[in-house]
Amino acid sequence: MSKAAEKKVPPAQQKSESPEGSFNKSEQWTAIRQSWAKEQAGIARARAMAFFDVDDEMPLSRHLLLVFIALFFVFFILWSNLATLDEVTRGQGKIIPSTEVQALQTLEAGIVDEILVKEGQEVEAGQILARLSDIEASSDLGANRARYLGLLASITRLQAEAEGKDKVEFPPEVEKEAPNSVTEELNAFRANQRQRDGQVKVLQEQLNQREQEVDELNTRIGDLRGVIRLQRDEKNMIAPLVAKGSAPKLELLQLERAIKEKTAELNGLESSLPRSKSAIDEAKARLADLDSTVKAEAQKELAAKLTEMNEIRERLAALKERKTRKEIRSPVSGTIQDIKVVTIGGVVRPGEDFIKIVPKDDQLIVEAKVKPSDRAFIYPGQPAMIKLTAYDFSIYGGLKGELLDISADTFEDEKGNSFYRVRLRTYETELKRKDEVLPIIPGMVASVDILTGKKTVMQYLMKPIIKTLDDAMNER
Repeated sequence: MSKAAEKKVPPAQQKSESPEGSFNKSEQWTAIRQSWAKEQAGIARARAMAFFDVDDEMPLSRHLLLVFIALFFVFFILWSNLATLDEVTRGQGKIIPSTEVQALQTLEAGIVDEILVKEGQEVEAGQILARLSDIEASSDLGANRARYLGLLASITRLQAEAEGKDKVEFPPEVEKEAPNSVTEELNAFRANQRQRDGQVKVLQEQLNQREQEVDELNTRIGDLRGVIRLQRDEKNMIAPLVAKGSAPKLELLQLERAIKEKTAELNGLESSLPRSKSAIDEAKARLADLDSTVKAEAQKELAAKLTEMNEIRERLAALKERKTRKEIRSPVSGTIQDIKVVTIGGVVRPGEDFIKIVPKDDQLIVEAKVKPSDRAFIYPGQPAMIKLTAYDFSIYGGLKGELLDISADTFEDEKGNSFYRVRLRTYETELKRKDEVLPIIPGMVASVDILTGKKTVMQYLMKPIIKTLDDAMNER
């Protein structure tokens, strides 16, 4: 404290100790008040200086604390004006299938032979769900299958014959399922080969015979020509002698007659030679035609077998379809919702629902309720977060999605509360945590957070204050 404060004198003493008595009472009190005010101002100034005074006895802690508090408030004001928070509209709903429930029916009546699934089970597209007994279809299918394999064996044999092959190679399915047909067709192929070989042998013998005849004719013709040539030489030698009378004329006449006979025989042989050669050509043609005839007959029979094969194939396809219809398969991947006939031996009537499946799509649809007061802030396309109540959000997280549509009007629940119905679409169909996959099926309850905007922390803190001030300023 200052010395002025320590030497404070009461007004009564000042009055008694005043050296002059000419001051009046009013002036004395004014002077006293001014003096006291100066003393108080000095005291306050001294205290302030003492707070900021840095010496060995007063550390920097108070100064730093004040600076820290000031910086904290500045930082907080800046951060609260820059940091943003999500504004969301919340609603409650559940997972619904994105497509219609699939109701499986049969075209023909059948008896339940086996049910391979149960309600709530997940199935894949094409998976067999149940089997219905159909003895007639199975019997017809077996008979037509046997006929099909027999025709296939015959066609294979006929193709080999038509192509002139020496052996037949049957398809593996025929050798495995129809060995009797393979044996029959092999026997037929070998018999036809023997018959063809026999015909070829006969024709070849005929050809050889004709060729031998031609060779003999050529030999006889050559011999006759030689004989005739010798006889003419002999005639030419005897004729001068007969003219001189040295040789009998009878001998000359005999030579001339022999020459004519040989010449006539030669002419006969030469005229028969073309016919013999034609016989050779005919035998060769018959031999060549035999191969063509065998192939043509095989082709003709093959065409008939192929026509019958096409009919059998169509019949088999119809029977297979009929039997397949007795195997109830899932048309889509999804979850079994309802099985109408669960008794083995039960009758399934045509056209009636047998099994219902909720499809599993690559997207999930969430149907939720939002308050009418939030309607003005939501519109299709807004991002959203779907939190399933079945799985802890803090552990497994949620599903990202978007708002699809909003109902045109409000609805009322059983308690009379109004709400808008909204639908959201997820980007994924399952939750994952490390290697664990959590399936999501229709009917699961979920809460939805629809992102409607963003605001700063300062706006969030000032909102109740501004609202209070606004309400207060509007009061009468």
